[in-house]
Formats: sequence, structure tokens, C-alpha cells
Amino acid sequence: MADQHPIRDAGLAVSLLSAIPTAAAWPEDGRTQVAGWFPAVGVLYGVVGYAIVKAADYLRLTPKAPYVVAAIAVIAWALLSRLLHWDGLADVADGFWGSHERLRRLEIMSDSRTGAFGAAAVTLVALLEVASVGAIVAAPHELPLLVVPVIARLGRSVMGVPSVLAILVALLPVAGAILGMWIGFRIPGVLLGAFGVLLALAIPHVLAERFGGVTGDVMGASVLITEAILFAAVALVV
Repeated sequence: MADQHPIRDAGLAVSLLSAIPTAAAWPEDGRTQVAGWFPAVGVLYGVVGYAIVKAADYLRLTPKAPYVVAAIAVIAWALLSRLLHWDGLADVADGFWGSHERLRRLEIMSDSRTGAFGAAAVTLVALLEVASVGAIVAAPHELPLLVVPVIARLGRSVMGVPSVLAILVALLPVAGAILGMWIGFRIPGVLLGAFGVLLALAIPHVLAERFGGVTGDVMGASVLITEAILFAAVALVV
């Protein structure tokens, strides 16, 4: 069990999942509980998306072009992640469909070039996410912009053998997200939150099974797939 260094781990989580630099350094033995902080970093993404939409509302741009506003929010999220999630999605798609042999899939995934499967996956997920966020902000609803990025980053937090502190740190923002969905949408909101949690837990395992383990690419792809599906579900339900 790794020693407890919550401040260090929080800083590492921010630097791993965003373009925001921190002074946190990896320990020599590489043992951390950093993944427990991933949903908390999702709060940062949620605030960015929410702020963009509220600014567009203030400027009266959302009623005119909700899908343009949605595209700006999705682009902002991509830039905040240094495009690493999208790169992971492309690599995983190439490897997932590129071969029937596990070792060959890993070789394909590690190739810096993007193939047809990767390009198609990035295009389709981006289309689904922009369309779904556009429909949500046109409703108009802004609350899901705060909630979905938190839930989508839960998966890695509960894989492996997390400490009790890491589990609590991961579950607190997720519980807050589901509470927010209850306040905003009552029972449909809670059901959507539960559906998102199931997605966040299941998708990394499905992808990891294909590659024989969890990698950074697998987690990046899992985040985007979970986000896109959950945003689509919210758009269809509420």
C-alpha cells in the first residue's frame, strides 16, 4: 500500500489530466494513489465547460448557435487535456480493431501514426459529443456540463487496489454530481447518474480486456467514450 500523500497526489492528477502544470513530482518508487483524484479533476473540466456556456448565455449567443457553443466547449476540454484523451482514443481504436492478436494490438496502439479506425473513432465521438452538448445547452440545461466530466473520470479510480482515502476522494465528487442531478432532474437525473457510473466502471474493463491491461491510452479513450454516451443519454432524456 502506497504512503498517503494527498496533496502530492492531487497535484499529480491535475498535471496528468490537464495542461495545468504543478510542482508535484512522482516518487522514486512510482507508488501513488493519484487515480483517486481523477474525478476531482473532472470538476475542473466541468467548471470550464459551464463557464463557456454561461458566458455565451450572457452574450445571448447560445439561442442563436447552441451547437457552435457546444463545439467551443468540447474544443476547450480537448485543449485542457493537451489532446491526450483524443490521442488515446485514436490509438485504442486502431489497436482494438486492427488485429486479432493481443501483442499486435499493443504494437498498433503504440504506433504514433493514426490509422483509419482511429480517425473514424475520433470523428464519431466528437460528433456525438458536440451534438449532445448542443442539444443540452439548447434545452437549456447547464448542470450536466458540471456533472458528466466528473463521472466520466471515475473508472480508473476504482481499478487496482485503491486505499480507503483514494476511494473516498473519488466518490465524494461523484456523489456530489449525482446529488446535483437529483436537484436538477429528480429521478431521471439520478438514473442518468447511475448509468454514467456503470459506464465509467465498465468501459475501462472492456477495453483493458482487449489489450491485457490498463494503459494511459485506455483510460483516455474510456473517459471520452463515457462522456459522449452519457451526454447523449442526458440529451435524449432531459
